[in-house]
Amino acid sequence: MKRNSGVYQLVLALWSFYEGMQAIPLLRTKMHDPREDLDAIVYQTRNLLGDTKKLFHHFKINYPLEGEHILETLPTLSMNAADLASIQVSPGLAKISTDLLIYQHHFDWLKQMIHAIRPLEREFNSVHSSINKLLWRLEYLMTKLNVMRASELPPSSLPASPTRWHVVQSGHAIFHHFHLFLDWAARALVVIRKKL
Repeated sequence: MKRNSGVYQLVLALWSFYEGMQAIPLLRTKMHDPREDLDAIVYQTRNLLGDTKKLFHHFKINYPLEGEHILETLPTLSMNAADLASIQVSPGLAKISTDLLIYQHHFDWLKQMIHAIRPLEREFNSVHSSINKLLWRLEYLMTKLNVMRASELPPSSLPASPTRWHVVQSGHAIFHHFHLFLDWAARALVVIRKKL
């Protein structure tokens, strides 16, 4: 009998606990706003743009070279204002991510050739690290929004053992084009944010 009354009391205690829990309003979890992530990405992109401009300026002082330098392995940019205004969320993020990954590969290649540009190693490493962080943050946002990168990257055709002259020429092209890309990307991300 005592055993049954103990079970009965336990059931009553659980029942009153259950009723008490129902009286407490459920805590609402705040929905995460992807625009907050995008704000942070825009801020990071603009900071990286400023650091890249400084690095390119110092690179030009240390390794002056006349003329515009072209590297076929760099992404092409559409600088058309109409294209920028009509950019859509998924393809826009995919394009920025894919292009940023290509630039990351070019910076990885330059890092291997750092012996050729030794005086700028610290500045270069800071920019290189910021690229990696920006890419990670962008891909994290894309995962949350279920956006896939546009395409697989083609294998790099950058030379394994270039001359110092080739590294300097390539550095001019990479820094110049990357600075233009970041300027475009910051503007594109602001347009994308308005469409979220």
